[in-house]
This record gives sequence, structure tokens and C-alpha cells, in this order.
Amino acid sequence: MAPTNGGRGFFFAMNVLYLAIGGAVGTVSRYYVTGRVTQWDGPTGLGVFTVNIVGSFLIGLFLTLSEERFMWPPQLRLLVAVGFLGGFTTFSSWTWETMQMMEMRNMLGASLNIAGSIVCGMMAVYAGTALARAL
Repeated sequence: MAPTNGGRGFFFAMNVLYLAIGGAVGTVSRYYVTGRVTQWDGPTGLGVFTVNIVGSFLIGLFLTLSEERFMWPPQLRLLVAVGFLGGFTTFSSWTWETMQMMEMRNMLGASLNIAGSIVCGMMAVYAGTALARAL
């Protein structure tokens, strides 16, 4: 029986597959990076901070290259930007760790985590975008 929706169901299913693959690889990568940083620095929140800043840089680099230089297909953007980087970055983990710092009355650590993540994240997106435009 031929599909009645002109094949749109196939393309939707493929997009979901790209997201799932990218998200799975991103999640495993986040687990690995945060684990390595925590082994090195202890449970300070630096692991989550690291993946958020690296993810910010990578999304700036990748999407700028994709949209301004190479015009990569939307499926690759789904795989990398939404899937991989969505699984790799960790906003919910970041907010949880920040709240734990606040509950432990570590207001300096929580404040540095908030301000550092926003400032460094914006700088990383800018740096990724600038690098992509310079290539």
C-alpha cells in the first residue's frame, strides 16, 4: 500500500531518528565529560559548566558554518544542533546544581555559576560564530 501523505511520514520518522541518534551521542558525551571533570576537580559544578560553555561554542560555530558558509541540509542541523548539542548541554542539571549550592548556603559558588555560565556562554557563542565567519 502506497503512503497517502506524499511520504511526509517517512521524512518525519527520519528526522526523529536524527534527533534520537544525536541526542544519545550528546548525552553519552555529556556524561563522559562531566565525569572526567568531576574526577579532576571534585563535585563543584565545573563539569556541567564546562559542557554548557563548550556546547555554546559549538552551537555558535556549527550553526554559523551551516547557515552562512556551507548551507548544510536541515537534517544535519537536526542531528548536530538539536540532537547532539541538545543532549550534550545541561541546563536542567545546571539549575539543579546551582540550587544545591544555594541550599548549602554557598551563595558565592551559586552566583559565580550563574554569572559565569551566562557571560562565558555568550562569549563562547560569539567566539564560535566569529571563528566560523573567519574560516
